[in-house]
Amino acid sequence: MIPPISIDGTDITSVTIDGTDVDEITVDGTPVFSAGPPPSVFAGSEDDNLYALDITNGSQLWSFNTGGGVRSGIAVDDSAVYAGSADSNVYAVDIKDGSQLWSFNTGGVAVSGIAVDDTAVYAGSSDDNLYALDITNGSQLWSFTAGGNTLSGIAIDDNAVYAGSSDSNVYALDINDGSELWSFTAGNAVRSGIAIDGSAVYAGSADNNLYALDINDGSELWSFTTGGSVSGGIAVDDTAVYAGSFDDNVYALDITDGSELWSFTAGGNTLSGIAIDDNAVYAGSDDSNVYALDITDGSELWSFTTGGNVNSGIAIDDNAVYAGSDDDNVYALDINDGSELWSFTTGADVSSGIGLTL
Repeated sequence: MIPPISIDGTDITSVTIDGTDVDEITVDGTPVFSAGPPPSVFAGSEDDNLYALDITNGSQLWSFNTGGGVRSGIAVDDSAVYAGSADSNVYAVDIKDGSQLWSFNTGGVAVSGIAVDDTAVYAGSSDDNLYALDITNGSQLWSFTAGGNTLSGIAIDDNAVYAGSSDSNVYALDINDGSELWSFTAGNAVRSGIAIDGSAVYAGSADNNLYALDINDGSELWSFTTGGSVSGGIAVDDTAVYAGSFDDNVYALDITDGSELWSFTAGGNTLSGIAIDDNAVYAGSDDSNVYALDITDGSELWSFTTGGNVNSGIAIDDNAVYAGSDDDNVYALDINDGSELWSFTTGADVSSGIGLTL
């Protein structure tokens, strides 16, 4: 990491000399300043492209073409954007210009969850494996073979990688070597997002349940039964766990015992990602809407209607909610009232995760 230059406590994000922007400054051969990319939104499309969009107006900064639809999660660090494609590959793409840094071919036609730390990129595949890839060159560090595809979300902490599988298990794997620390067997496939806090792992299953599992040994702390498969995003704060279901509802469940705090009924399945802040829960639905729900009682604060199902990831910053739709668009919506700030049209459905740099 190149340390930032600060003046009076304010980080300097750009330097211009004689009218020319300077990307990097070195002193005695040591970098002391590196201009990062502009604040950006990253999304994938079924048109086989990964897009970088200017966060302020939605203009295209770059696109990267893969050999298949990009519907995976998206992870971002200071140097790269990481995504999977239906061409079986995990890609690392330069965050500034969209050039390929490396790719890794899995044995499956789909790549789903993506997570990243300082050392590795973690990705699940329809070849039943979860992979840890060297962040610098994409070489395989380890892999773990489950009994079914590992197309759930992925969460990581300092000790473990947490993921679900269509073999009905939630797995905790040693982050250093991929050895199994524990597993928990649900009643059906686990394809949901995975959320963690210091004490529990939260995962949904096609058996209609949301589970809270002890993060140390995988024992069940509690479960909550919905009216449909729990296969979308999951979010957690100090009070509650938030998840959507095939029964058209978004639920807020007490973090201590799984009791229902509130639910909100949309007009279709709620399989999108879920984002939260101090005020609201943000989710998409197959009824074509993006919703902002009061985090205390689930009442609707606002909704925005797109032209197709909203099954993408949901990302937020202080100003906007970002989501994709099957109407081929990525949207930025005012976080206060849901009005459209901008939209960007791709060539096909947008159902990938959404990544941000601020």
